[in-house]
Amino acid sequence: MWVCIDCGERNSGTPDECAVCHRPRPARAIIWEPPEPAPLWIPEPADPEPSGPPSRSRLLPALPIAVLIAALVTAAVLGGPRLLGPERPAPRAAPVPSTAPTTPILEDDTVDLVTVAEAVTDPRADDVADMLETYFTGINERDYRAVAGVLDPAGEIDPTDAGQMAAFAEGTSTTRDSDVVLVRLAEAASGRLRAEVTFRSEQKDGHGPPERLDETCTRWQAVYVLSTTGNTYRMLRGDATNEPC
Repeated sequence: MWVCIDCGERNSGTPDECAVCHRPRPARAIIWEPPEPAPLWIPEPADPEPSGPPSRSRLLPALPIAVLIAALVTAAVLGGPRLLGPERPAPRAAPVPSTAPTTPILEDDTVDLVTVAEAVTDPRADDVADMLETYFTGINERDYRAVAGVLDPAGEIDPTDAGQMAAFAEGTSTTRDSDVVLVRLAEAASGRLRAEVTFRSEQKDGHGPPERLDETCTRWQAVYVLSTTGNTYRMLRGDATNEPC
């Protein structure tokens, strides 16, 4: 057999030209002969396994695995909880709240904080007492918006001035007034009124009058000058004397 160098055709025998491209056979053609096949190897059958129990040597490799599994199980049971931190006592059951209704202790809001002395017969006394009620109740309840509503902006404390109102709130932050009595009402200059009032104040230690800061109970005699607009009255300024309870 020879191989054509032009088309690669394998020509069997010894023809003078290629059977495909008809190229003349070269003087020294490449003769290709297939290699001889390698002898086929067939393995001999292995000896059959014995039918009896496995030997001791076959059990030994499995023994460390069984021991390892048992050790892991023991570690999980005994050591597992410790991986989560120290043991903690079981949480106590939360107490069951009582379902019995509770009645809040409220002040009697039907009793006025301010009273008018019998000696005061001025017909404007009730309106002035209402204004004083708003003022003193606002102090007791820390409702300084209500207090601001009865202060005249032209007076000693301008209710529109945040700094002045903050100072007033700080000065009365622990005060609780009681026993407020309008004892006298009289005319003042420029169409204003002069209201004389007595009352009692309780305050925390350190919040007493300037001359007795540690005092916790004080009795006051105050005079308030009020501006008037119809039946509306507002505080312009005040002056007072005081003594311990």
